[in-house]
Amino acid sequence: MTDQPPGFPPPPAPRYATPPMPAYPYASWWSRVGAYLLDGIVVPLAGYVVAGIGAFVAFKDAGTTTTTYGGDHYTSRTVETTGVSGAGIAVLAAGILFALALVVWNMVFRQGRTGQSVGKSWLDIAVVREVDGRPLGPGMALVRWLVLVVLGDACFLNFLWPLWDARHRCWHDMLVSSVVTRTA
Repeated sequence: MTDQPPGFPPPPAPRYATPPMPAYPYASWWSRVGAYLLDGIVVPLAGYVVAGIGAFVAFKDAGTTTTTYGGDHYTSRTVETTGVSGAGIAVLAAGILFALALVVWNMVFRQGRTGQSVGKSWLDIAVVREVDGRPLGPGMALVRWLVLVVLGDACFLNFLWPLWDARHRCWHDMLVSSVVTRTA
């Protein structure tokens, strides 16, 4: 029996279950790989070109001198590089920083605000929050990208995980509660 006065309906049952996650059209593994390659090669390409020009200018007139010292019980070798252009080194460093800035803009700010990096937009896929389908925002996009870099370098299995995960997620998606969906 309840402690309710007669004539009043019983209180509603408590709801402890979480609502079900929305169903998404998940992106295929191949489209994710394609977007990853486009974002890693095409987007920073201008920076790579500048860095290559800087490397050429820096080392085109460089030479090395090897000096070997020998004694009764040891041999020592010294290699000295001369003729390296300081301006070329500066252009090389600027190219590397430019490439990094392009990648950060693409993976953190663009993808965080719109859900799509350049590669993902070309392949009609997007990264969204699993709970509501909205873009991650720059903060979580930064966390996702850093975890992607660390896990991708540490363990290639992270990139293969979508092949058998029901929602086609990598570990970096699981850690920030995101999914990659088809947009077209």
